[in-house]
Amino acid sequence: MGKAKKATKAVTKKLVTDGTKAQTAAAKRAEELLELIARAKERITEDFFEIGEALRELQKKKLYVALGFDSFAELLQKRKVMSPRSAEKLIEVVGALPRTKALDLGVERAYALARLSAATPALDSAESLLSEGVKVGGRKKAVAKLSTRDLVKAAQAARPVKKDAAKDAAARSARGLQAAVRKAGGKGATAAPRKTSAGWVVQLDVPTAVVDTVVRALE
Repeated sequence: MGKAKKATKAVTKKLVTDGTKAQTAAAKRAEELLELIARAKERITEDFFEIGEALRELQKKKLYVALGFDSFAELLQKRKVMSPRSAEKLIEVVGALPRTKALDLGVERAYALARLSAATPALDSAESLLSEGVKVGGRKKAVAKLSTRDLVKAAQAARPVKKDAAKDAAARSARGLQAAVRKAGGKGATAAPRKTSAGWVVQLDVPTAVVDTVVRALE
């Protein structure tokens, strides 16, 4: 075997060995994190922040791949860790607040505050909301005086309403059609937008007594 072939073989062997070691290390870390979560779940009231940190590392570093899973959600399901929604809730809390402040609030209020912060980027971080207070009913109140329900309502009120251009267009068409049919003699006719599997349509209802009148007007 020539020197070039020996060198190539040595490099290939090293790459395979290094890759195997990295995969083994990732799998080991993933297992450690899953064990931590399993232990902490028994004390979730006190340890929810640690669980969130472990979940975030598993997700962010994609350590689930080292255990043979295609996705973070699949890992949660197959290893019976928790629901994806619960996991995302804890991960969001960890990303929004420092440990001490999250523990002071408790998992539900901490998550509600994180959601409020996400719904109102102009208000900066969840920490700033803690220090500055949250506007509820036109007045600012300290977060400590607000319930989880209060924070959820504040987030819902702050979240911008998404406009549906197709729905708006269908509503305009419905108004135009209704006016045209009534002008053609269709007294009492109504038109309204309706969403179907194929998209938005306009549904026209014409009283039978004036159908012939409308038809003649359209001929």
